[in-house]
Amino acid sequence: MGKIGFITVRYGLDVTGGAEFHCRMLAERIAGQYDVEVLTTTVKDYTTFIPEVKEGNYELNGVKIRRFDNNPFNRTYYEQLQKKSKKASKIRRLIYRLNLSNIIFPIFPIWNYQKDVEYKLMKNYGFYSDNLLNYLKEHKDEYDALIFITYENALTQLGDFIAPEKTILIPTAHLESMLFRSINSHLFTKVGYIAFNTDTERKMCQKIFQHKLAPNDVVSVGVDITSASKEEIEKVKDHFPKQYLLFCGRIVEGKLNNFLDYFLAFKNKYNTDLKLVLTGDLFMPKIEHPDIIYTGFVTESEKTALIMNSFAVVNPSIYESLSLIALEALSLGKMVIANKKCNVMIEHEAKSNGALICYKSENNLHKILLELIENPSLMEEKGRAGIKYVSENYQWDVIIDKLLAVIEKFKLKRL
Repeated sequence: MGKIGFITVRYGLDVTGGAEFHCRMLAERIAGQYDVEVLTTTVKDYTTFIPEVKEGNYELNGVKIRRFDNNPFNRTYYEQLQKKSKKASKIRRLIYRLNLSNIIFPIFPIWNYQKDVEYKLMKNYGFYSDNLLNYLKEHKDEYDALIFITYENALTQLGDFIAPEKTILIPTAHLESMLFRSINSHLFTKVGYIAFNTDTERKMCQKIFQHKLAPNDVVSVGVDITSASKEEIEKVKDHFPKQYLLFCGRIVEGKLNNFLDYFLAFKNKYNTDLKLVLTGDLFMPKIEHPDIIYTGFVTESEKTALIMNSFAVVNPSIYESLSLIALEALSLGKMVIANKKCNVMIEHEAKSNGALICYKSENNLHKILLELIENPSLMEEKGRAGIKYVSENYQWDVIIDKLLAVIEKFKLKRL
Protein backbone atom coordinates (compact mmCIF):
# COMPACT_ATOMS: atom_id res chain seq x y z
CA MET A 1 0.00 0.00 0.00
CA GLY A 2 1.35 3.42 -0.97
CA LYS A 3 1.51 6.41 1.34
CA ILE A 4 0.00 9.89 0.94
CA GLY A 5 0.59 12.95 3.08
CA PHE A 6 -1.92 15.79 3.45
CA ILE A 7 -0.54 19.08 4.73
CA THR A 8 -2.97 21.56 6.29
CA VAL A 9 -2.68 24.22 8.98
CA ARG A 10 -5.56 22.88 11.13
CA TYR A 11 -7.27 19.51 11.35
CA GLY A 12 -9.90 17.84 13.53
CA LEU A 13 -13.58 17.28 14.18
CA ASP A 14 -13.81 20.50 16.18
CA VAL A 15 -12.16 22.68 13.53
CA THR A 16 -14.56 24.88 11.55
CA GLY A 17 -13.62 25.97 8.06
CA GLY A 18 -14.38 24.79 4.55
CA ALA A 19 -10.78 24.06 3.53
CA GLU A 20 -10.11 22.06 6.69
CA PHE A 21 -13.29 20.02 6.19
CA HIS A 22 -12.35 19.56 2.52
CA CYS A 23 -9.03 18.08 3.64
CA ARG A 24 -10.66 15.75 6.15
CA MET A 25 -13.19 14.43 3.64
CA LEU A 26 -10.49 13.66 1.08
CA ALA A 27 -8.14 12.08 3.62
CA GLU A 28 -10.84 9.80 5.03
CA ARG A 29 -12.03 8.77 1.55
CA ILE A 30 -8.54 7.85 0.35
CA ALA A 31 -7.55 6.13 3.62
CA GLY A 32 -9.03 2.84 2.46
CA GLN A 33 -6.78 2.70 -0.59
CA TYR A 34 -3.59 4.34 0.72
CA ASP A 35 -1.79 4.74 4.00
CA VAL A 36 -2.85 8.33 4.73
CA GLU A 37 -1.17 10.78 7.09
CA VAL A 38 -2.11 14.36 7.86
CA LEU A 39 0.68 16.72 8.85
CA THR A 40 -0.68 19.72 10.73
CA THR A 41 -0.06 22.11 13.60
CA THR A 42 -1.18 22.16 17.22
CA VAL A 43 -3.14 25.38 16.61
CA LYS A 44 -6.93 25.78 16.42
CA ASP A 45 -7.47 29.54 16.74
CA TYR A 46 -6.20 31.31 13.62
CA THR A 47 -6.31 34.72 15.32
CA THR A 48 -4.04 33.96 18.29
CA PHE A 49 -2.00 31.02 16.90
CA ILE A 50 -1.62 29.67 20.43
CA PRO A 51 -0.99 25.87 20.52
CA GLU A 52 -4.00 24.10 22.02
CA VAL A 53 -3.11 20.47 21.35
CA LYS A 54 0.03 18.56 22.34
CA GLU A 55 2.61 17.85 19.66
CA GLY A 56 2.58 14.16 18.74
CA ASN A 57 0.81 11.41 16.80
CA TYR A 58 -2.95 10.90 16.79
CA GLU A 59 -5.56 9.01 14.78
CA LEU A 60 -9.04 10.03 13.62
CA ASN A 61 -11.42 7.93 11.51
CA GLY A 62 -8.62 5.74 10.15
CA VAL A 63 -6.32 8.67 9.35
CA LYS A 64 -2.98 9.14 11.10
CA ILE A 65 -2.33 12.69 12.29
CA ARG A 66 1.09 14.13 13.04
CA ARG A 67 0.84 17.40 14.95
CA PHE A 68 3.75 19.84 15.15
CA ASP A 69 4.16 22.98 17.23
CA ASN A 70 4.25 26.23 15.30
CA ASN A 71 7.03 28.77 15.73
CA PRO A 72 6.41 31.63 18.21
CA PHE A 73 4.33 34.34 16.56
CA ASN A 74 5.37 38.01 16.76
CA ARG A 75 2.35 39.93 15.50
CA THR A 76 4.06 43.32 15.45
CA TYR A 77 6.96 42.07 13.34
CA TYR A 78 4.60 40.16 11.05
CA GLU A 79 2.53 43.28 10.40
CA GLN A 80 5.70 45.25 9.64
CA LEU A 81 6.66 42.64 7.04
CA GLN A 82 3.14 42.74 5.62
CA LYS A 83 3.48 46.45 4.90
CA LYS A 84 6.89 45.98 3.27
CA SER A 85 5.71 43.14 1.03
CA LYS A 86 2.68 44.71 -0.67
CA LYS A 87 4.24 46.40 -3.70
CA ALA A 88 4.59 43.33 -5.93
CA SER A 89 1.03 42.12 -5.34
CA LYS A 90 -0.34 45.63 -5.96
CA ILE A 91 1.48 45.86 -9.30
CA ARG A 92 0.38 42.38 -10.43
CA ARG A 93 -3.21 42.97 -9.35
CA LEU A 94 -3.30 46.31 -11.19
CA ILE A 95 -2.20 44.51 -14.36
CA TYR A 96 -5.08 42.06 -13.85
CA ARG A 97 -7.63 44.82 -13.19
CA LEU A 98 -6.58 46.73 -16.30
CA ASN A 99 -7.17 43.57 -18.38
CA LEU A 100 -3.49 43.44 -19.35
CA SER A 101 -2.89 39.92 -18.02
CA ASN A 102 -2.92 38.30 -21.47
CA ILE A 103 -0.35 40.84 -22.70
CA ILE A 104 2.11 41.17 -19.81
CA PHE A 105 1.96 37.86 -17.91
CA PRO A 106 2.83 35.65 -20.94
CA ILE A 107 6.02 37.70 -21.40
CA PHE A 108 6.82 37.87 -17.67
CA PRO A 109 5.17 34.77 -16.13
CA ILE A 110 7.64 34.36 -13.25
CA TRP A 111 8.20 37.30 -10.90
CA ASN A 112 11.05 37.70 -8.40
CA TYR A 113 10.32 41.26 -7.30
CA GLN A 114 9.90 41.25 -3.49
CA LYS A 115 10.06 37.45 -3.47
CA ASP A 116 12.54 37.38 -0.57
CA VAL A 117 10.48 39.62 1.69
CA GLU A 118 7.32 37.64 0.83
CA TYR A 119 9.03 34.39 1.87
CA LYS A 120 10.25 36.11 5.03
CA LEU A 121 6.65 37.07 5.70
CA MET A 122 5.64 33.42 5.34
CA LYS A 123 8.33 32.29 7.79
CA ASN A 124 6.88 34.67 10.36
CA TYR A 125 3.26 33.65 9.76
CA GLY A 126 1.34 32.26 12.73
CA PHE A 127 0.97 28.75 11.30
CA TYR A 128 4.62 28.43 10.23
CA SER A 129 6.26 25.34 11.73
CA ASP A 130 9.96 24.51 11.35
CA ASN A 131 9.26 21.19 13.06
CA LEU A 132 6.69 20.17 10.45
CA LEU A 133 8.71 21.25 7.42
CA ASN A 134 11.90 19.64 8.76
CA TYR A 135 10.01 16.37 9.28
CA LEU A 136 8.72 16.58 5.73
CA LYS A 137 12.23 17.13 4.36
CA GLU A 138 13.55 14.11 6.26
CA HIS A 139 10.68 11.78 5.30
CA LYS A 140 9.63 13.02 1.84
CA ASP A 141 10.80 9.81 0.15
CA GLU A 142 8.27 7.78 2.15
CA TYR A 143 5.32 9.42 0.39
CA ASP A 144 3.91 8.71 -3.07
CA ALA A 145 2.21 12.10 -3.07
CA LEU A 146 1.99 15.21 -0.93
CA ILE A 147 -1.31 17.09 -1.03
CA PHE A 148 -1.25 20.68 0.20
CA ILE A 149 -4.53 22.37 1.13
CA THR A 150 -4.91 26.12 0.37
CA TYR A 151 -2.24 28.12 -1.42
CA GLU A 152 -1.81 31.14 0.85
CA ASN A 153 -0.51 29.62 4.08
CA ALA A 154 3.14 29.29 5.08
CA LEU A 155 3.20 25.48 5.12
CA THR A 156 2.11 25.38 1.48
CA GLN A 157 4.31 28.24 0.29
CA LEU A 158 7.46 26.75 1.86
CA GLY A 159 6.54 23.07 1.79
CA ASP A 160 5.52 22.67 -1.85
CA PHE A 161 9.13 22.88 -3.00
CA ILE A 162 10.35 20.01 -0.82
CA ALA A 163 9.19 17.45 -3.39
CA PRO A 164 7.40 19.41 -6.16
CA GLU A 165 7.45 16.49 -8.59
CA LYS A 166 4.94 14.59 -6.42
CA THR A 167 3.07 17.54 -4.96
CA ILE A 168 -0.63 18.17 -5.57
CA LEU A 169 -1.82 21.67 -4.74
CA ILE A 170 -5.48 22.20 -3.88
CA PRO A 171 -5.32 26.01 -3.85
CA THR A 172 -8.90 26.97 -2.92
CA ALA A 173 -8.03 30.30 -4.53
CA HIS A 174 -10.22 33.34 -4.93
CA LEU A 175 -9.63 36.85 -6.22
CA GLU A 176 -7.70 38.56 -3.42
CA SER A 177 -4.46 40.51 -3.00
CA MET A 178 -2.50 37.51 -1.68
CA LEU A 179 -2.99 35.63 -4.94
CA PHE A 180 -0.92 38.26 -6.76
CA ARG A 181 2.22 37.89 -4.65
CA SER A 182 5.38 37.12 -6.64
CA ILE A 183 5.89 33.85 -4.72
CA ASN A 184 2.68 32.50 -6.24
CA SER A 185 4.18 32.77 -9.72
CA HIS A 186 6.64 30.15 -8.45
CA LEU A 187 4.16 28.05 -6.49
CA PHE A 188 1.49 27.72 -9.19
CA THR A 189 4.03 26.91 -11.92
CA LYS A 190 6.37 24.42 -10.24
CA VAL A 191 4.15 21.91 -8.42
CA GLY A 192 3.36 18.56 -10.00
CA TYR A 193 -0.38 19.14 -10.31
CA ILE A 194 -3.10 21.60 -9.34
CA ALA A 195 -6.60 20.38 -8.41
CA PHE A 196 -9.08 23.23 -8.73
CA ASN A 197 -12.54 23.30 -7.18
CA THR A 198 -14.45 25.11 -9.95
CA ASP A 199 -14.14 26.32 -13.53
CA THR A 200 -14.20 29.89 -12.20
CA GLU A 201 -11.15 29.28 -10.00
CA ARG A 202 -9.29 27.53 -12.81
CA LYS A 203 -9.95 30.25 -15.41
CA MET A 204 -8.88 32.94 -12.96
CA CYS A 205 -5.54 31.21 -12.33
CA GLN A 206 -5.02 30.53 -16.04
CA LYS A 207 -5.34 34.26 -16.63
CA ILE A 208 -2.82 35.10 -13.90
CA PHE A 209 -0.21 32.39 -14.47
CA GLN A 210 -0.76 31.88 -18.19
CA HIS A 211 1.16 29.14 -20.07
CA LYS A 212 3.43 28.43 -17.09
CA LEU A 213 0.54 27.15 -14.96
CA ALA A 214 1.31 23.63 -13.74
CA PRO A 215 -0.70 20.65 -15.11
CA ASN A 216 -4.22 21.02 -13.74
CA ASP A 217 -7.90 20.16 -13.89
CA VAL A 218 -11.12 20.77 -11.99
CA VAL A 219 -11.25 17.97 -9.43
CA SER A 220 -13.46 19.57 -6.76
CA VAL A 221 -14.90 17.61 -3.85
CA GLY A 222 -17.91 15.46 -3.09
CA VAL A 223 -20.59 16.19 -0.54
CA ASP A 224 -20.70 14.30 2.75
CA ILE A 225 -23.87 14.69 4.78
CA THR A 226 -23.80 13.39 8.34
CA SER A 227 -27.27 12.11 9.17
CA ALA A 228 -29.14 13.84 11.97
CA SER A 229 -30.88 11.69 14.55
CA LYS A 230 -34.60 11.99 15.21
CA GLU A 231 -33.74 13.50 18.60
CA GLU A 232 -31.54 16.18 17.00
CA ILE A 233 -34.20 17.05 14.44
CA GLU A 234 -36.88 17.31 17.13
CA LYS A 235 -34.55 19.41 19.30
CA VAL A 236 -34.09 21.92 16.48
CA LYS A 237 -37.84 22.08 15.89
CA ASP A 238 -38.48 22.61 19.60
CA HIS A 239 -35.72 25.12 20.37
CA PHE A 240 -35.32 27.15 17.18
CA PRO A 241 -37.71 29.52 15.37
CA LYS A 242 -40.03 28.15 12.71
CA GLN A 243 -38.47 30.34 10.04
CA TYR A 244 -34.76 31.20 10.04
CA LEU A 245 -31.84 31.86 7.76
CA LEU A 246 -28.77 29.79 8.63
CA PHE A 247 -25.10 30.76 8.46
CA CYS A 248 -22.46 28.10 9.16
CA GLY A 249 -18.74 28.70 9.57
CA ARG A 250 -16.36 31.16 11.17
CA ILE A 251 -18.36 34.15 12.39
CA VAL A 252 -16.04 36.89 11.22
CA GLU A 253 -16.56 40.16 9.37
CA GLY A 254 -14.72 38.89 6.29
CA LYS A 255 -17.24 36.06 5.92
CA LEU A 256 -20.39 38.01 6.75
CA ASN A 257 -19.50 41.32 5.10
CA ASN A 258 -22.58 43.57 5.51
CA PHE A 259 -25.12 40.77 5.85
CA LEU A 260 -25.97 41.44 9.51
CA ASP A 261 -26.73 45.08 8.73
CA TYR A 262 -28.75 44.08 5.65
CA PHE A 263 -30.74 41.54 7.65
CA LEU A 264 -31.51 43.92 10.53
CA ALA A 265 -32.58 46.59 8.04
CA PHE A 266 -34.93 44.01 6.49
CA LYS A 267 -36.41 43.23 9.90
CA ASN A 268 -36.94 46.93 10.64
CA LYS A 269 -38.62 47.49 7.29
CA TYR A 270 -40.82 44.40 6.99
CA ASN A 271 -42.99 42.59 9.51
CA THR A 272 -41.85 38.97 9.18
CA ASP A 273 -41.03 36.14 11.59
CA LEU A 274 -37.70 35.46 9.86
CA LYS A 275 -34.69 35.07 12.19
CA LEU A 276 -30.95 34.60 11.58
CA VAL A 277 -29.07 31.69 13.16
CA LEU A 278 -25.26 31.82 13.24
CA THR A 279 -23.28 28.65 13.97
CA GLY A 280 -19.54 28.40 14.50
CA ASP A 281 -16.80 30.12 16.46
CA LEU A 282 -17.18 33.87 17.03
CA PHE A 283 -14.30 36.10 15.89
CA MET A 284 -16.08 39.48 15.88
CA PRO A 285 -18.12 41.57 18.34
CA LYS A 286 -21.40 39.87 19.20
CA ILE A 287 -24.56 41.70 18.17
CA GLU A 288 -27.26 41.36 20.81
CA HIS A 289 -30.60 41.32 19.00
CA PRO A 290 -33.76 39.20 19.47
CA ASP A 291 -33.73 38.19 15.79
CA ILE A 292 -30.11 36.95 15.80
CA ILE A 293 -29.27 33.62 17.45
CA TYR A 294 -25.72 32.36 18.12
CA THR A 295 -25.27 28.63 18.67
CA GLY A 296 -21.50 28.34 19.04
CA PHE A 297 -19.82 25.22 17.68
CA VAL A 298 -22.19 22.49 16.43
CA THR A 299 -21.45 18.91 15.38
CA GLU A 300 -21.90 17.78 11.79
CA SER A 301 -25.15 15.99 12.64
CA GLU A 302 -26.47 19.04 14.50
CA LYS A 303 -25.56 21.17 11.48
CA THR A 304 -27.53 18.80 9.25
CA ALA A 305 -30.59 19.14 11.50
CA LEU A 306 -30.27 22.94 11.40
CA ILE A 307 -30.01 22.97 7.59
CA MET A 308 -33.01 20.66 7.21
CA ASN A 309 -35.18 22.90 9.37
CA SER A 310 -33.96 26.22 7.93
CA PHE A 311 -35.80 28.58 5.59
CA ALA A 312 -32.60 28.96 3.55
CA VAL A 313 -28.83 28.89 4.03
CA VAL A 314 -26.80 32.07 3.50
CA ASN A 315 -23.19 32.58 2.44
CA PRO A 316 -22.36 36.31 2.17
CA SER A 317 -18.62 35.75 1.62
CA ILE A 318 -17.05 37.20 -1.51
CA TYR A 319 -14.00 34.95 -1.13
CA GLU A 320 -14.96 31.38 -2.00
CA SER A 321 -13.34 28.77 -4.19
CA LEU A 322 -16.27 26.33 -3.84
CA SER A 323 -18.43 26.69 -0.67
CA LEU A 324 -19.05 23.28 0.86
CA ILE A 325 -21.87 24.60 3.04
CA ALA A 326 -23.71 25.73 -0.09
CA LEU A 327 -23.37 22.28 -1.66
CA GLU A 328 -24.50 20.59 1.55
CA ALA A 329 -27.58 22.78 1.74
CA LEU A 330 -28.44 22.25 -1.93
CA SER A 331 -28.07 18.49 -1.55
CA LEU A 332 -30.63 18.63 1.27
CA GLY A 333 -33.09 20.53 -0.91
CA LYS A 334 -32.54 23.94 0.68
CA MET A 335 -32.05 27.13 -1.27
CA VAL A 336 -28.84 29.11 -0.76
CA ILE A 337 -28.62 32.91 -0.76
CA ALA A 338 -25.14 34.15 -1.67
CA ASN A 339 -23.19 37.27 -2.56
CA LYS A 340 -23.09 38.28 -6.23
CA LYS A 341 -19.62 39.77 -5.70
CA CYS A 342 -18.29 36.20 -5.52
CA ASN A 343 -17.66 34.77 -9.00
CA VAL A 344 -17.85 31.17 -7.80
CA MET A 345 -21.35 31.78 -6.46
CA ILE A 346 -22.39 33.25 -9.81
CA GLU A 347 -21.20 29.99 -11.41
CA HIS A 348 -23.25 27.94 -8.91
CA GLU A 349 -26.28 30.16 -9.55
CA ALA A 350 -26.15 29.57 -13.30
CA LYS A 351 -25.46 25.83 -13.11
CA SER A 352 -27.99 25.08 -10.34
CA ASN A 353 -30.89 26.65 -12.23
CA GLY A 354 -31.32 29.24 -9.51
CA ALA A 355 -31.30 26.90 -6.52
CA LEU A 356 -28.53 29.16 -5.31
CA ILE A 357 -29.51 32.79 -5.79
CA CYS A 358 -27.18 35.79 -5.53
CA TYR A 359 -27.99 39.24 -4.18
CA LYS A 360 -26.15 42.30 -5.47
CA SER A 361 -27.22 44.93 -2.91
CA GLU A 362 -29.16 45.44 0.31
CA ASN A 363 -32.39 46.24 -1.53
CA ASN A 364 -31.91 43.27 -3.83
CA LEU A 365 -31.48 40.97 -0.83
CA HIS A 366 -34.68 42.32 0.69
CA LYS A 367 -36.52 41.72 -2.58
CA ILE A 368 -35.24 38.12 -2.76
CA LEU A 369 -36.26 37.38 0.83
CA LEU A 370 -39.77 38.77 0.32
CA GLU A 371 -40.23 36.82 -2.91
CA LEU A 372 -39.17 33.56 -1.27
CA ILE A 373 -41.33 34.12 1.81
CA GLU A 374 -44.35 34.72 -0.42
CA ASN A 375 -43.65 31.79 -2.78
CA PRO A 376 -43.10 28.51 -0.90
CA SER A 377 -43.84 26.54 -4.08
CA LEU A 378 -40.94 28.31 -5.81
CA MET A 379 -38.64 27.29 -2.97
CA GLU A 380 -39.73 23.67 -3.32
CA GLU A 381 -39.05 23.79 -7.07
CA LYS A 382 -35.60 25.33 -6.56
CA GLY A 383 -34.90 22.84 -3.78
CA ARG A 384 -35.37 19.97 -6.24
CA ALA A 385 -33.09 21.75 -8.72
CA GLY A 386 -30.40 21.99 -6.04
CA ILE A 387 -30.54 18.28 -5.28
CA LYS A 388 -30.18 17.50 -8.98
CA TYR A 389 -27.25 19.91 -9.39
CA VAL A 390 -25.21 18.37 -6.58
CA SER A 391 -25.99 14.76 -7.52
CA GLU A 392 -24.91 15.34 -11.13
CA ASN A 393 -21.74 17.32 -10.43
CA TYR A 394 -20.26 16.36 -7.07
CA GLN A 395 -20.01 12.57 -6.96
CA TRP A 396 -17.25 11.17 -4.76
CA ASP A 397 -16.34 8.22 -6.97
CA VAL A 398 -15.53 10.50 -9.93
CA ILE A 399 -13.55 12.93 -7.78
CA ILE A 400 -11.48 10.29 -5.98
CA ASP A 401 -10.75 8.50 -9.26
CA LYS A 402 -9.37 11.75 -10.71
CA LEU A 403 -7.12 12.32 -7.72
CA LEU A 404 -5.85 8.74 -7.57
CA ALA A 405 -5.09 8.80 -11.31
CA VAL A 406 -2.77 11.78 -10.73
CA ILE A 407 -1.02 9.96 -7.89
CA GLU A 408 -0.51 6.86 -10.05
CA LYS A 409 1.07 9.07 -12.74
CA PHE A 410 3.47 10.44 -10.15
CA LYS A 411 4.48 6.87 -9.25
CA LEU A 412 5.00 5.87 -12.90
CA LYS A 413 7.26 8.86 -13.54
CA ARG A 414 9.59 7.73 -10.75
CA LEU A 415 9.99 4.19 -12.11
